[in-house]
Amino acid sequence: MFRLGAFTDEISQDLECACQVCSEFGVEGLEIRGVWQTPCQELFDAQVRDIKRIAADHGIVVCSIASPFGKCELDQPAEVAKHMDYLRRCGDIARELDCTLVRGFAFWGHGAREKPWERMLDAYSPVPAILDEKGIVLGLENEAACYVGTAQHLRTFLDRFACSRVKALWDPANHVQDPDGTSVPAYPDGYDLVKADLVHVHVKDAAPAPDGGVPNVFMGMGICKWKEHFAALERDGYAGFCSLETHVSPEQFPPSLAAKYGQYLSSEGREGASKVCLAWIRDTIRTSLIDVS
Repeated sequence: MFRLGAFTDEISQDLECACQVCSEFGVEGLEIRGVWQTPCQELFDAQVRDIKRIAADHGIVVCSIASPFGKCELDQPAEVAKHMDYLRRCGDIARELDCTLVRGFAFWGHGAREKPWERMLDAYSPVPAILDEKGIVLGLENEAACYVGTAQHLRTFLDRFACSRVKALWDPANHVQDPDGTSVPAYPDGYDLVKADLVHVHVKDAAPAPDGGVPNVFMGMGICKWKEHFAALERDGYAGFCSLETHVSPEQFPPSLAAKYGQYLSSEGREGASKVCLAWIRDTIRTSLIDVS
């Protein structure tokens, strides 16, 4: 059975507050991207120890360090080298927090439909040694702003790079936001491409808009087919985390959800939106697993 996680900074920069919300909705894993206005790669050792203590106090584990590794320009060696240092630092933080997963990307893509695979793979060449040294796994996320934006791109990169410590971090919403993902449904087609190497899942939704974009929307209002995803993950024996990345604000709350979930919108910032999404996920997982059984 997979477990539910959440990006803490999508709830609050105050980790205590984020953990309280997570506990309320049965979230078992914290995804650390930024805490106390500090990006994960810039956390001091004392802050890392505080994260460990607070998570333990709430009985929650750290499931992923959501580093920005790889969100850099491929043709700027100094920037790529700096991101290798980010990976090293985030690896150290992960191990201090008893976590083995660090999230990463494959370079800013600037909308290019043709991918410079050989240059990408060459730039990634230091990665396996870093992962071995730190004893961690890199979850390579498909991100529409990067060269690896879809399930197809992710499958190609993993097959060509062939490193046992680089696995698939599947984000269906990012997939449908990439122009190359429009002809390949996130489920079942996208999921089927990456499921064999799946190490982590990001949970958010997106829907086509009249202007041609595919913005993020509240859970269940988009085209990512989360009920089907959850059922498939259970069916296929996925035992990792599905981590909410809210990416919507209370101002976007649809009236159709008001009767069932409007009670959760009382908080400031994205906390209320996160609560709505967590409640929807909780209810949908229950329904999906009943349907599977």
